[in-house]
Amino acid sequence: MCGRFLLVSSSKELAEQFELDETPEIRPRYNVAPSQEIAAIRLQHGPQANRRELIFLKWGLIPSWSKDPSISQRLINARCETVESKPAFRSSFKKRRILIPANGFYEWQGTQSGARQPYLISFEKFGLLAFAGIYDEWKSPSGDVTRSCAIITTHSNDLIKSVHDRMPVVVPTKDYGVWLESTDTASEDFRNLLRPLSDDSFRITQVGMKVNRPDYDEPDCIEPLKTADSNANQSIQESLYLTT
Repeated sequence: MCGRFLLVSSSKELAEQFELDETPEIRPRYNVAPSQEIAAIRLQHGPQANRRELIFLKWGLIPSWSKDPSISQRLINARCETVESKPAFRSSFKKRRILIPANGFYEWQGTQSGARQPYLISFEKFGLLAFAGIYDEWKSPSGDVTRSCAIITTHSNDLIKSVHDRMPVVVPTKDYGVWLESTDTASEDFRNLLRPLSDDSFRITQVGMKVNRPDYDEPDCIEPLKTADSNANQSIQESLYLTT
């Protein structure tokens, strides 16, 4: 799954990578959590339908037909194996696909003490990546509209499965157009995007427990863990191909 991520790239970097005409200023986020507003890229509607734009969406999908917006708490992720068939996702998968920019994501493992140890999974030097996502629009009884989204996940590659068995679908830069524009979701080029990205694209870093708090969003979230216990954990880290 994907339950937290970070986005620290500048607006200029986003504009260049996603070929956007303009982007609003975005402050660095080191611990983005579900229910919060996140940046996403979609195709524009109307006369400029083939151009990309950056929008903001609530993380946690509310299907347009839902009577209860609290369903979003359970729909932060959509499994690639069932995204086409589940009622909550299938319309959005067909018509409303997005790219969600990030510089890495977090996963957790339990420890003998019962605490949850976080790990940061990222490209080298926190390079910009794009999660595959879907979005929808929900109208409340009073007429207010909420735009919300979910991140699509797949099974983990061999490196990441040592920490967690699921990972976000990461769309390579050359395939942004395929993901956003394709009308043939059964094509080989499109289906290939739902596979896990290769092991050598990522690094895994053990980080401190502060990231466990969804209300904590500071630069030290991504600092490698350096405690009195780190030597005792070194053999485990080596077996997981971790870097600290």
